[in-house]
Amino acid sequence: MDEVSHRGTGSSGASKETVDFSYYPAGQMGTPRDLVSLNRSGVLDITPASAAYLSDQLPLSSVSDLPGMVEDSCVGAQALFDMMSPGGILYEEEYAPRGLRPLWVSVLPSYEILTVSRQINSPSDLRGLNIRTSGGALDATLSDLGAAAVSMPASEAYEALSRKTVDGVAFPFISVLPYKLQEVLGHSTTGLNIGAFAIPYVISEETWTDLDPALQNRIEKAGHDAQNSLCRAVNSETPAAIDTIGKDGVDFNRPDAQGMKEFEDKLAPVRKQWAENMDSIGKPGSQVLSDYEALIARYEGNSK
Repeated sequence: MDEVSHRGTGSSGASKETVDFSYYPAGQMGTPRDLVSLNRSGVLDITPASAAYLSDQLPLSSVSDLPGMVEDSCVGAQALFDMMSPGGILYEEEYAPRGLRPLWVSVLPSYEILTVSRQINSPSDLRGLNIRTSGGALDATLSDLGAAAVSMPASEAYEALSRKTVDGVAFPFISVLPYKLQEVLGHSTTGLNIGAFAIPYVISEETWTDLDPALQNRIEKAGHDAQNSLCRAVNSETPAAIDTIGKDGVDFNRPDAQGMKEFEDKLAPVRKQWAENMDSIGKPGSQVLSDYEALIARYEGNSK
């Protein structure tokens, strides 16, 4: 969705170089799946590359979308970006072979289940429900919980809920308000943390190598600043989003002790199963999961 152009005075005047961005939001340049192809072909220079929409191309990167992994957006972003940077396992396995270089990543953690009319207290309450997801690992998680996962762009969720094409959504609270979903929802779980959604922004290696080193450094710094700003905003704005959603009539429900145990029993094996599935097709799923868990533990320790 971002197009980068640059102008400058060459290496002797690198300090005067500027980077101009032309931004194309809301799918103006294509679907989330189209954007990486447009990036690699040179039509766009910087685009999101979410594993949820590209599970056939970036299956290992969906490790960030697994349940119960992280609740702090900054911790998730720092851990994931380490793995996506040169030398990291995700960079070497998935991005470098496709000629892509991640510049920054945003992680939206703590997905919950929000429904139109049914309160969810245990996995059995999800039986027979069609729940919108972003795809990828979240589809498997919802299926394991007993719901029918329906993958669709977030922009289509309001109409699907209004028409009862789907019975609910799996969403982080901070993403509910931009799509006004609270207008058509009645109930929401709290405390489940069934997954997350990561949005890496990538540039093609061909475009990257054409940039002056000084310009590369400036873009890397800007990416670092953007990542930190985004994650702090996600963390700080989530409580306000919850408050607004509640005031607009959505009833929040934390499953009781028995319900939480049933959810935990269902969700606990999901991460291991994901890793084993990746291993079985010749991809280092267990190593990726282990690396991500270790980095999360490191950054959680640093944040305390």
